[in-house]
Amino acid sequence: MTNVFLLRKFWTGWRRAGAWLVCVGAIFLLGVVHRATDAEFAFASLVLLPVLVIAWVSGKWGGLLVSVLAAVTWAVGDIAAERQFTDAWIPWANAVTRLLTYGLVALLAGQVRRQFDREHDQATEDALTGLKNRREFLEVGAAEAERSKRYRHALAVIFLDLDDFKQLNDTRGHQTGDAALRAAAGALRHALRSSDRIARLGGDEFGILLPETTYEGAVEAGNKIHGAVNKAVADFPPVRASIGLAWFGESDRSFAEMLKAADDLMYEVKESGKSQVRTHRFDAVIAPDSTGASAIEQAGQTERR
Repeated sequence: MTNVFLLRKFWTGWRRAGAWLVCVGAIFLLGVVHRATDAEFAFASLVLLPVLVIAWVSGKWGGLLVSVLAAVTWAVGDIAAERQFTDAWIPWANAVTRLLTYGLVALLAGQVRRQFDREHDQATEDALTGLKNRREFLEVGAAEAERSKRYRHALAVIFLDLDDFKQLNDTRGHQTGDAALRAAAGALRHALRSSDRIARLGGDEFGILLPETTYEGAVEAGNKIHGAVNKAVADFPPVRASIGLAWFGESDRSFAEMLKAADDLMYEVKESGKSQVRTHRFDAVIAPDSTGASAIEQAGQTERR
């Protein structure tokens, strides 16, 4: 899994503000040391580090802004130290030289960051729908399952398949099929919370994670998704949506097994008439009581709606 520390999406909110605070503070601290030692110690090269960090965190424009700040700070330090220059313009010429150096580093770092983000997006996103792809979904799902197990949070997994999608492709062409997939993806985005995870698993199959939701909330979300997707693909008959929803009171198995449970429920829908929602709850494991009564594991309740 790609280190999220390097990704654009990681450096938002307080993390970005914190990075700015630390880096700007470091520049001023180096400037103070520069001034206090009468400019004997030149830490101009060290300033490249905060410039590099800000360019990575905020892009080239943030890096260029910090470059100007650093160059001006160094020029003020040179002048305040009352160093003897052969001409008055020399400290400003040095400042311009530093600005060009810092600016070049900022531009290069910003370009590398953009390329890094682009390659990461291409590796984790489905090009047709813009949703996450199967690989990313499995990685995120494994992390969510581990978090569910650690904190004993509920987790719902949904497997959605578009009924008769092949027939649509065969009769109206692949461009129409692609349009139906994009319509379904758009409906999923609008029907779910920002904390939910959506991915195109391949072909006409989609996976959805609903972290920290009750069974009733998961069922409600599944029915909402079913209605939204069916409405979105109404212009692409005979396509409809079949949904399998597996709710886990606590993660007690691998994410691959959780996804398979939802997939199996979806196939039950396929075998019983399609275009329905079938749900099953897997309750958390209950420890034996003091009388030695056995635990009830996976006390399931299956519903078809």
